[in-house]
Amino acid sequence: MAKPINLNKVNSDLRQRLTAVYEEVMWLAARPGNTPSMARAWYTHVAAGKFVSEIRQFSGKVSQRAVRDPEATLRLEHPARIQTKLTTLVKTHLKYKSPRPRAFVRFILDAEKVHIVTFEENYLAMQNDGNYRRAGIKLIPWRGVPKKKQALLWKKMLRGRVANADDFAAD
Repeated sequence: MAKPINLNKVNSDLRQRLTAVYEEVMWLAARPGNTPSMARAWYTHVAAGKFVSEIRQFSGKVSQRAVRDPEATLRLEHPARIQTKLTTLVKTHLKYKSPRPRAFVRFILDAEKVHIVTFEENYLAMQNDGNYRRAGIKLIPWRGVPKKKQALLWKKMLRGRVANADDFAAD
């Protein structure tokens, strides 16, 4: 299971870099013709790549379908609905007279937790607003995944893609 990130223990360099991205996102959101969704996309589709190896955390949960067929097209799925909720955060912060980067940093650190699911399940999760039960997604803990499949999933989905990959490396 991914351990929650303590904001007070996040190094100051990372905090400063995330704060700079917050300032960029909010600047974009305030520009005429831009929407909060467009500004949010700056983080999710451009800036996030610079931070993945430091902050994205595997939750330790894999869908049964992904375990059954690890050769399928798989996705690291954000159960916190990062795109929708980050857009809402940006929209809310536009109303404030002073910036609130700490809330952005805390949200990003919490929302960058991911499960391994199939491509189809990722789409179903989006359609069902992250309700896995409604989407028909059954998650199992990493320790319940056979070792051979753990090794395959680790190599395909975790190595180099999440900060805590080494915690899940097969023995």
